[in-house]
Amino acid sequence: MTNVQNHRSIIFYGAIISLLLLGLLGSACTDETPTSIPTETETQIQPEIDTATPISTATPAPSPTPTTPELGSAGNPITMGFILTPDQMSSNEAAEDIAFILAEDTGYSIESAIYPDFQSLSIAAKNGEVDLYWLQPLEYIYLNWEGAAQVVLLTNQLGVYAYGVQFMANIERGFTVYYDPETNESTAEAIEALQQFAGTRPCFLNNTSLPGYIVPLGLLTRTSTPTLDPVFTYDYNATIRALFIKGICDFGVSYAHLGDPLSAGDILENIPAAQEEVVVIWQSGEIIPNLNMSASPQLPLFIVHRLQEAVLDLPNMPDGLTLLSNALNYDVKAMKTVLDDFYNPLRLAIVPLDLDLEAITQSQNP
Repeated sequence: MTNVQNHRSIIFYGAIISLLLLGLLGSACTDETPTSIPTETETQIQPEIDTATPISTATPAPSPTPTTPELGSAGNPITMGFILTPDQMSSNEAAEDIAFILAEDTGYSIESAIYPDFQSLSIAAKNGEVDLYWLQPLEYIYLNWEGAAQVVLLTNQLGVYAYGVQFMANIERGFTVYYDPETNESTAEAIEALQQFAGTRPCFLNNTSLPGYIVPLGLLTRTSTPTLDPVFTYDYNATIRALFIKGICDFGVSYAHLGDPLSAGDILENIPAAQEEVVVIWQSGEIIPNLNMSASPQLPLFIVHRLQEAVLDLPNMPDGLTLLSNALNYDVKAMKTVLDDFYNPLRLAIVPLDLDLEAITQSQNP
């Protein structure tokens, strides 16, 4: 009996232990993350990836930006501007010859650029489309003010690099003379000499002439000398004739230091008495520069200096000055280097007039 009881006890406790072990095993299985098994459809649409071949993500390289050829090379020549009309064939050819000579001297590629008028040239200069150009004084002051021109060289014409203006009258008019013909100099300042013209009538050339109207009017304005409405004669000889016969105007103006209109052939031949009766009352200094060569402020200084030297060499070359004079329609006798302050006396003379230089330079007469 005892053995049977012992046997049952062993079976009972063995069952309990088995149940405990099954419980522990079930708990361990519930703690594991279940594994997802793909269905047949999922397996079919899953793409295959070749892990041996890398996928490229690099962006395409940009196309190289074309570079501008060096200034003065064949692909980017230096340009020299001339104001010429198409019918001026010999001048156009001379401009091309000048460009060729300068190219040979400097080693730069240089081309002439022909413009029919100053308006066209000034637009090109302000847009940086031309490197060198030849300018009259008001043209230079205008483009310099616009930041588009810097003087490099000044030309000599009839022995001078600049000229002035003179005020003339019939000696019977009774004005005080402040000019010594022996020394070709004035003996008083402008304010003393010109204020005696207050309330009188002038003879001017035309309303765009620098020596025949603009500068004299500027000097009269600076010296607070109001005058009557002017008479425009359109010819210096006509001004002298008007002063000689009297009654048309009280005083007249003309250029000075660049010759003397009182010695013109027409006057000497037809009214020689004007030499004694029409006298110079006062004369300014040489305040109006001649034609200049200017450069674009964007042109590198080392190129400007090299071109300056080459142009200054032209008088030493056969027909160099002749070619230049032909290309410019301007009688060039020599050249020299000047700075911008050479133009200050002219600026001071015209500043009281508050001129529209852009409008004046489109129709300026000599």
